[in-house]
Amino acid sequence: MDFLDTETQSPEDSLNWETDFDTPPPLAPQCKSFKWKINVIDTNGNIEGKMLTSKDVWKLQNSKVIVHFDEDSGQPIGDSAGLLGSWLERAWEVVQPKFRFDDPTVRKEYVTSTLGSRCKDVKRRLWGEYSKDTRSETVQNRPDNVPEDQWFHFVHMRFTEKWKRMQERNTINQKYNTMPHLCGRKSFPRRRNEIKIKTGKTPCRAAFFIETRTKPDGSFSCEEAKTRAEELTMVMSQNPRPTTNVSASLDDEYAQVFGPERHGRVRCVGRGPTPSKLVRRSTVTRTEIENSEIVVQLKTELDGLRNEVKGMTTFIQQLIGTSTVEQVIY
Repeated sequence: MDFLDTETQSPEDSLNWETDFDTPPPLAPQCKSFKWKINVIDTNGNIEGKMLTSKDVWKLQNSKVIVHFDEDSGQPIGDSAGLLGSWLERAWEVVQPKFRFDDPTVRKEYVTSTLGSRCKDVKRRLWGEYSKDTRSETVQNRPDNVPEDQWFHFVHMRFTEKWKRMQERNTINQKYNTMPHLCGRKSFPRRRNEIKIKTGKTPCRAAFFIETRTKPDGSFSCEEAKTRAEELTMVMSQNPRPTTNVSASLDDEYAQVFGPERHGRVRCVGRGPTPSKLVRRSTVTRTEIENSEIVVQLKTELDGLRNEVKGMTTFIQQLIGTSTVEQVIY
């Protein structure tokens, strides 16, 4: 369950996390029984394919689940991403011993960010199942797997006026989400990777938007999504993309139709990338670059340096030749 640092306390099984591999934490029994097709690597570097549920990860000894990341977005993909996502109800310190990351320092940002999102989902689910009309009734209706003091604090926070105002604001903001995607619980990087495997190239944001709003029968998730898809298709036809696998840029077709990105997030990409991490895709041709003023200036300077080197080389050769003649005469 997700609480602020001041609200949490150490679970009773925290001391046994490293040694008691067969004993999952209190929330683990709620994990899905779905099996993920993943690879595990042992301490000797041997890799083996396995079919594991979220709870099976606790039984791994001397081996870790290999997590594959998408190079474009820096987010996990494939079944390892799904398994990791279902496991993120636990803290980063618990994740590390069981999952192998190519660069833990870099990947921690994604894991902790997703952890917060997953914990919010748990909060939302528990509130929907156990909340009552009054504060006192809700306090009494505590879930068995949530400590009493944490539930008490959580309930009191939810019944404050500040929380109610925030809920009203979120409800209003949610109404602006008029073009829902059809990915379900699958993350954008996982869906993008599936498209990449199928087509051989990374879909741009415009193509990805169209793909994730189109139903199997060819219809769209809503009328507005259809209108936007038609606009994106027109822009893509007018501006053919170069042969690169860049999924997003600040001036791509998606930005031309939907407008610039806001601070802190990039639409139609997924968790992680921010506007500051993107670059503008240059539309300047090679001829224009070669004829640009800066390049011409650099070429002029380079030609000057070449002439200076050539002159010095000739001078040194003349000195060497003169010295040789003098030695012969002597």
